[in-house]
This record gives sequence, C-alpha cells and structure tokens, in this order.
Amino acid sequence: MIAIELIGVMLLLSQNLFLVVFLQTNFRNFSKSEIKDFPLISILIPSRNEATHLPSCLEALGSLDYPKDKLQILLGDDNSTDRTKEILQSWIEENPQAQLCEIQENQFPKKINGKANALAQMVKFATGEFLLFTDADCIVPKSWAKEMTAAALGSQAGFVTGVTSIKHKSLFSVLQDLDWIFSLGMIKVLSDLGISVTTMGNNMLISKKAYDAVGGFENVNFSLTEDFEIARAIQEKDFAGCHQVSSGNLILTNAQPSWGSLWEQRKRWMYGAMKLPFLIKMLLGLQALFLPLVILLIYNYAWLGWLFWITKWTLQSYFIYQLKKKIGQKINLFYLLIFEIYYLFTAWTTILYYFWPSKTDWKGRKY
Repeated sequence: MIAIELIGVMLLLSQNLFLVVFLQTNFRNFSKSEIKDFPLISILIPSRNEATHLPSCLEALGSLDYPKDKLQILLGDDNSTDRTKEILQSWIEENPQAQLCEIQENQFPKKINGKANALAQMVKFATGEFLLFTDADCIVPKSWAKEMTAAALGSQAGFVTGVTSIKHKSLFSVLQDLDWIFSLGMIKVLSDLGISVTTMGNNMLISKKAYDAVGGFENVNFSLTEDFEIARAIQEKDFAGCHQVSSGNLILTNAQPSWGSLWEQRKRWMYGAMKLPFLIKMLLGLQALFLPLVILLIYNYAWLGWLFWITKWTLQSYFIYQLKKKIGQKINLFYLLIFEIYYLFTAWTTILYYFWPSKTDWKGRKY
C-alpha cells in the first residue's frame, strides 16, 4: 500500500513541479507586436436577466481603446423578464457602433443549449474578421479588444483564450478566484506547449474564418459547455488555439454567491472535462486523489506525509503567485493556506455532485 501512496503523491508533486518550471521557462506572449492595420472586430455579449450587472459591463465597453470605426458591438437579449432589454436599448442609442439582437427560442434543427442558441443567432449579424466574446456580468479592461486581437494576429490561431479573475468581495470569492487562476494556469502551460485544451466563453476570441469552418455554434455537438465544444471543433479543422495571459486582457467577473450555485457551475464544467483527452483527465484526477493518498501516507509515515503535503502546497502556491504577478495582482499568504483546504474539498464535492442524479440549471433553463 505504501508503494501506491508514494507513487500517487510523487506523481502529483512532479506535475506541480512541471507546471512551475514551464510557467517560468516557456511562458509565451502573443501580443508583443503593435497592430498597424486594425481589423474590423465584432464583440458579442448575450444577456438573460442581467439588469444588475449590465451597467458596469456596458460602461467598460464604452471605454475600449479600439478604433470605433473598426468596432461592432452586438448585444443580445435572451428573453429576459427584467430590465435587461431597456438597459441595452438605452445604451445603444448613445453608441452607434452597437446593435440589439433579440434572441428567439429553438431557431435551429440541432439541439443546442440556451447560450449557444443566442450566440449562433447573434453571429449572423457579425461583420468582423474576429469575434470576441464575453458575458454580461464581466468587466473588460480598456485594452481588452486590442490585446486579444493582437494575440490573434501574432499567433495566427483560430481561437484565443484570455484570463479572467474574480472580484474579491469575501473570503469565498477570493478562494474561487484562486481556483480560477490555478485552472487557467494549467491551461496556459499546456497551451504554450502546443496542447490546447479548451477555451473560456467569458474571455474568448474566434476568427470568423475558423468559426465558419465549423458551421458555428448551431453545428457543434450539444453540450452545457459550448465554449469547450466549439474549441474542440475548431481544432479538428486544423486551426490552432492559444492562451494570452496578461493584465491587458484581464477580465473581472463575479463569484458564485453560494456553495449550491458553485456546484451547479462546476457540474456544467465537468461535462466538458469528461470529454478531455485521457492524459489530461489523469492529470486532473491526480489533483483530486492527492487528499486520500497523502492522508494514508501520514497515517503510516507521518513525517513523510506532512513533508510531501508541505512540498505540494509550496509548489502550488508559488505557481499561483507567479501567475498573479504576470497579470499585475498580488495575493496574501493566508489565502493560499486556506485555498489548499478549499481546493481539496471542492474537488471531491464537485465529483459527488456531478454524479448526483439531478438536472443542471443555467439561467432558469434545465438540462
């Protein structure tokens, strides 16, 4: 038994060491070059009952430093029952580069989720060479559009993934933020090694050429993670993906307000994760298996178990610290200590909730 425990723990330590080393030695910046000839871009933001968040989102959009004559903004109202449509219309009146798209239910023969349905309809109005996507509860920096477009031009990729951070309003939100940055960091390391895993729909660019090649959101396989599915479809058409991590494309979003909503979010993500290549699933599985393995090791060889746990935490914390530094943020050591408990607890409860026989709720729609 001790051999199995040691092998499992050593594999995870090797994985975390691998992440730290390649973050330091192989980190790639795809937006080094200045854009000389700005291409036309289209920004797409679907909204469903987002009246609370839209004012901040729209204010940030209005501050983008991308040339206005090269910018199209498509704002979708997905059958909202609050003031979403009114807020969008009011903002569009003062921003001629913006356009309202009213989303219709079930417009495509193939079954797709609600967000994919909204985006598929909105893209029909897009005129840009590049399509940029974010969510109505997100705040983009003024350099976002320029940074993402520069990364697309510099990498010649079919899709670009940005970096997202969660606003720090409570301990719970800080821990969710560390979870996000740790996950995005793993994606970044793999992407820079030429292993593009997925993208994130709240901070994503897709070239119109790549989008058309796969037939759009309406033609990808049904999934609760439409961003994962379209990234996979784009790569199957021999387009590359890249991950740009910098303060220039750092989007802020809101934390999940409760454990229940967090588990709902993670259950959706798990549907996408289960379709990842076996090697990637094995690496993620090691993260979850660490807790039972190290506890067994501590039970049998206390000093050795605690030494490995401290080493794992040190590597993980340094990795997160370096990522935060690259996006111009700092993190308190206390939060990194608490995060270790949160991360292991969340990993196991997410797995249990994923297999719990219940439908998944997204914006009031059940799947």
